[in-house]
Amino acid sequence: MSDQAMFSQLYNALVDNLGTPNFQLLGTPKDFSWGTAPTGQWDPAAYQIVSGMPQWSAIGQYGSLDATLFDAVRQIFGHVTFKVSPEQQANQAELANLCVQKSNAMAKANSDMDQFYLSSKQNGGLIFAARYPDINTWLNNAPEAAAYVAAIQAATNAYNQAVKMKMELERASMPSDLQRAIDMMQIPSGDPASNNAPAGWTKVPDGSGILRWQPDFHIDTTGADWRAALSNGSAGAFSIAMKSSQSSSDFKSSFAKGSTSVGNFFWSVNASGGWSKSDLFNQDSSSAVKISCESSTRVKVNPGDWYPGGFMSELAKAQQGPGGQGYTIVAPWVANGGPGSSSLFGPNGIVAARVSELLVVYKPSFEITMSANTYQQNKQAFEASAGVRIGPFTFGGTGGHQSEYTKSTAQANTFKGSSTSVNPQIIGVIVDFPGTHSPEPPRGGGTPRPGLPTPPTPVNRRQRS
Repeated sequence: MSDQAMFSQLYNALVDNLGTPNFQLLGTPKDFSWGTAPTGQWDPAAYQIVSGMPQWSAIGQYGSLDATLFDAVRQIFGHVTFKVSPEQQANQAELANLCVQKSNAMAKANSDMDQFYLSSKQNGGLIFAARYPDINTWLNNAPEAAAYVAAIQAATNAYNQAVKMKMELERASMPSDLQRAIDMMQIPSGDPASNNAPAGWTKVPDGSGILRWQPDFHIDTTGADWRAALSNGSAGAFSIAMKSSQSSSDFKSSFAKGSTSVGNFFWSVNASGGWSKSDLFNQDSSSAVKISCESSTRVKVNPGDWYPGGFMSELAKAQQGPGGQGYTIVAPWVANGGPGSSSLFGPNGIVAARVSELLVVYKPSFEITMSANTYQQNKQAFEASAGVRIGPFTFGGTGGHQSEYTKSTAQANTFKGSSTSVNPQIIGVIVDFPGTHSPEPPRGGGTPRPGLPTPPTPVNRRQRS
């Protein structure tokens, strides 16, 4: 059975059992091990997830070079024109063209990187795939990735500067509430290490540990609260089952609908300090797996004061103010169009979705049953492994996590394992759709059920962990 078929089974089972509409499953496991950040700061790993912009897909990735919600919202302003004086119209047109040029350069830099990685993965065989199973691993570890990272950063900076100049020219024609939002989207001056963050902004250490200004997000609780709430009883406990005999790869319950391209291994075994693919279900059509979690919860995430929510709603509805005054979406761009169109919102848009909640689980366990022959073929590798990954669930592995994993064999046909870690795992996110708050056009999906429990109140804080 293909990785895609297994991911689709897991995705549909989670939506059906947990009632998580507009759910995006994480393709790469995310252990929650964020440290408590100082007041006014975010932990980098935490910030990467909440600030990322989900793709229109049932399976998601959140890497260091992925588009952020903030960058996408800023990009919107490159395709919206505000009324200016006749004397300023020539400058406005010039800056609008400059925004298009820099946007194209940014897209090319990202495309060049993707093509290089895919070509390297195709030509590098099993060794390359084991060393760099996904593009984020390659970006963080491959020496040749540095040049592509630098090119993307330079193109992004050039685009942001072009948008900033265009917005400054048009600022006087904007409504007062939008002017305030634009002001809040300007990167603060001063050194983050010695200055307090202004409204709408926070501080996040970069890869070298240097504090950088970043647009703020609000999260309902801290990591310590998550651990305390999830370990206190069995609220949100669930079990799901999958069988190798079910070969469908249709993400029927997804807000994105249809099939989704999956670039990750569904089964992975940790040995010799690295993760390698396992094809257990391909070996045995009678095999099955049950995954259970002691508890789970959903944690709300919202963008900070920099986010111009009202204006985004007007744009998504293609409203242009009384008598058509105020602003115009520049052709060929439209508010929401079909495939191949230049859209601001929706499945094909610049701002397609945002993270609105994190789906967090605590102490997952698994039980895999198979034929006696398959059991004997895999028993030695299983017993020697330091960890197992099943979709977005991680059991043990590298970095000292071996001690947080128990495993056993039984009945000559069953592998069992569980995580003993006190840190929860993020297995997916619930997405929201800027401007509309629902997929466009309206789509079906799993039937919502009573929401998963949230940690006890009061937990509405600004300190991050």
